[in-house]
Amino acid sequence: MPNKLTSDLINYIENVLATAQIGLTFSKDQFDIERFNTLKSLSAELLSRLENEKVVKTSKWIALDENYTTPKIDVRAVIFDEQKRILLVQEKSDGNWTLPGGWCDIGESASESVAREVEEETGLEVKAIRLLALFDKLKHDHPPQLPHAYKCFFLCNVNGGTVITETNETSGCAYFSLENLPPLSRHRVTASQLVKVAKHVYSEQETCLFD
Repeated sequence: MPNKLTSDLINYIENVLATAQIGLTFSKDQFDIERFNTLKSLSAELLSRLENEKVVKTSKWIALDENYTTPKIDVRAVIFDEQKRILLVQEKSDGNWTLPGGWCDIGESASESVAREVEEETGLEVKAIRLLALFDKLKHDHPPQLPHAYKCFFLCNVNGGTVITETNETSGCAYFSLENLPPLSRHRVTASQLVKVAKHVYSEQETCLFD
């Protein structure tokens, strides 16, 4: 299936799911509730075909969010060494590389989440010192994927810890020059984003990139 068509279909499904979830949040009419639940079931079936997943698994994932639908927040740590190389981790799920990070957890601030993710994936203790960018995933060259997410890129300082090379989710951890990047996990980060945030750091501008 052409990538543009896949992207359009996923965008359509996400909007249908958002409409159904908002309807379930506010509707009191039993017939409307049944219709909204039907929309969610049909969306789960179509999405499972697009992403080659079981319908049951997709339905469970969709059912987890029972509130008003909003984008999810993904946090990523930007860490440089003295040679201006950037720290990346290798994902076990696809064998490609990305910035340390992941979804924010309930009860944590974004900066706390990124520090926790870095320690879990690299063994390093870091402190987020600056929000570099708040990017809308749909406006960048990621492959089409649900859910809709905003990506927060934090510049972090290393305060301690010892580098580990393998965790439950990652199988590598290393610094790379921007001119010699490994294959990237493009669902998580793109080469253009790495170049953009790196240039922003070394330009010494205090503004935050967005969109």
